Amino acid sequence: MINRIFKISFVFALAIFSTLLTSCDKESILSEETVQNFVNESVEAVERSGNVGRTGCYEFVFPISITFPDGSSNALEDYETLRSTIKAWKEANPEAEEKPSLAFPLDVVSQEGELITVNSADELKELKRGCRRNGKKDHKRGDRCFKLVFPVSIAFPDGTTTEFADRMTMKAAIRTWKSENPDAEERPMLAFPLDIELEDGTTLTIADAEALMAQKESCAAGN
Repeated sequence: MINRIFKISFVFALAIFSTLLTSCDKESILSEETVQNFVNESVEAVERSGNVGRTGCYEFVFPISITFPDGSSNALEDYETLRSTIKAWKEANPEAEEKPSLAFPLDVVSQEGELITVNSADELKELKRGCRRNGKKDHKRGDRCFKLVFPVSIAFPDGTTTEFADRMTMKAAIRTWKSENPDAEERPMLAFPLDIELEDGTTLTIADAEALMAQKESCAAGN
């Protein structure tokens, strides 16, 4: 009789343990899904704030920085680090709902090859209003059209052209030029031909501004 009671108790306890284990697994899956949704929505919001990315008018010139709701900021080298940084922050702040935002100044390149330094949220809104292409709502988050392959040459409005070996020196030069020419209507431009790398790793040589615009149109069409 005692053995029978023990067996029944053991089976009952095992059933409860299995139920708890299953419940924990479901919570883990839900938690992972919640974090991933937060990452996707955050990256999409960052892109949409300036119509940047595969279906927008502009591409980020990395590195960029984002600011989290707790006031912390992170510099990011590419989309991969953008996503991983947001993921780590959400996991450390599970109750947070507010999304991170772009930090300024930041640089973008237009579909014509114009390099634009954006110093504030108001300037970003103004830039977005000048973009005729509205990104598709169902496009892949964190989906760039291309990135620049260095070295890259920049043509400045004064007629000089300078070659840059990496992104940091190029960004620094653009911002220095902007600070020294705050009222200039013309902006620095990418000098052609230049090489770009697509998201699949393919490298293309772009002959002129028209070819760059065609590439952006191709991206927006999903090609």
